[in-house]
Amino acid sequence: MTTWIDASCILIVFLALTMLATYRIVGIIKIFAAQSFVLGLTPFFLHADGLTIRDIVIAMGTIVLKTAFVPFVLLWAMRHVSMRSEIKPIIGLGTSIVFGAMIIAGAFWVSLSLHLPGKPISDLMLPCSLSTVLLGFLIMVTRTRAVTQVLGYLVMENGIFLFTLSLFDVMPTLIEMGILLDIFVAVFIMAIIVNHINDEFERSPASVSRSKMGEAF
Repeated sequence: MTTWIDASCILIVFLALTMLATYRIVGIIKIFAAQSFVLGLTPFFLHADGLTIRDIVIAMGTIVLKTAFVPFVLLWAMRHVSMRSEIKPIIGLGTSIVFGAMIIAGAFWVSLSLHLPGKPISDLMLPCSLSTVLLGFLIMVTRTRAVTQVLGYLVMENGIFLFTLSLFDVMPTLIEMGILLDIFVAVFIMAIIVNHINDEFERSPASVSRSKMGEAF
């Protein structure tokens, strides 16, 4: 199953790079869902010869939360605002791709000097997880929309989760639940912020003027 694990790691990084090169927010949400689905299948590949209840719970929990629930909440929030794409990202599309490629190359170079306790099943899990974290951080700091910044944070979470999978046998369950809790917090905070912003923009100048006149009288 090492081949499937390597393919999953490469696909996760490729989807993160695709998100970096995409301006349409709905498209980024769908790509994030696909990335999370691949990430959710990875525990099955790690222990294909002897699956345990823990493996199934972690894999199914990841698929349900990150592939279905989180994209549903994000798409629901998008239906309540009038924005569909990034208007003025800090860096352009071509520059984003170049920076993303440099980050991937740097992550693979740095991972050569890092040593994990125990030999990982796949040599690509560490560099790919580091690349995903850095690409998510780049999405978060170079985009101006709150939704895409939250998506960048969630991509970072996927990278961290991929890294913890490389230490799957020694990682406490409490850390896994903490990662899932971070996702819940990020999504709900994002939904609250977007709703407040939408309420502010829905207040037209005419209604504001009438309210001020009413207060004056």
